Amino acid sequence: MGINSVIIATNASFLADTLREKLRDASFKVYIATNDEELTEKIKAVFPRYIFVENCFHGFGTDVFIQKIVKRNRNVHIAVWAASEVKPVTAARFIVAGAESFFSLRDTYQNIENILYRIAGGRCYYPVDVEAALDKDSAYPVIEGELTTREIEITKMLISGKTNRQIGVNLSLNENTVKFHKRNICRKLGGDKTIDIMRNGIIRGIIQMEDIY
Repeated sequence: MGINSVIIATNASFLADTLREKLRDASFKVYIATNDEELTEKIKAVFPRYIFVENCFHGFGTDVFIQKIVKRNRNVHIAVWAASEVKPVTAARFIVAGAESFFSLRDTYQNIENILYRIAGGRCYYPVDVEAALDKDSAYPVIEGELTTREIEITKMLISGKTNRQIGVNLSLNENTVKFHKRNICRKLGGDKTIDIMRNGIIRGIIQMEDIY
């Protein structure tokens, strides 16, 4: 996998000029793909660490397309970008589909370098109002490196043996939203299995022994 390689997927390459230059400033090696075939070829040739997909790459089906990319390329990180403002609910769809980050060039132009360095460091980025759209009943602020109140709730349910579906029913959340929170929990605590969450949660003092039984 190309550690600093990124493919920008966009139907109109000229729209990616700003992003491409900023990515180069952040020491990425940048490739452009303007259609499915080109993107598939470049993924096989480059083994990118990141794919930056324009939000309208597949029209209204871009989120479904992202799901397919994630399933076929487990080690690739997806960031969705837009040239203009996008409603939080729309951006949230991409996160639920498997993208780890979302940003708009218009919203974040002044701070784009910081966002790109954040993504390059393996951290997710999305506006606060996107999380609110994902979890309308309980939009807790994200604290870098710490679990949100909602994530702690889900963590305790995970280690008690509940499935994503059962957690969703208990907390009145969509199952994909539960998966989204679980990815964030794994990222923050380390590991990708329930046993990792349990062990690291105990070490961090987030989980008490009584939570396990």
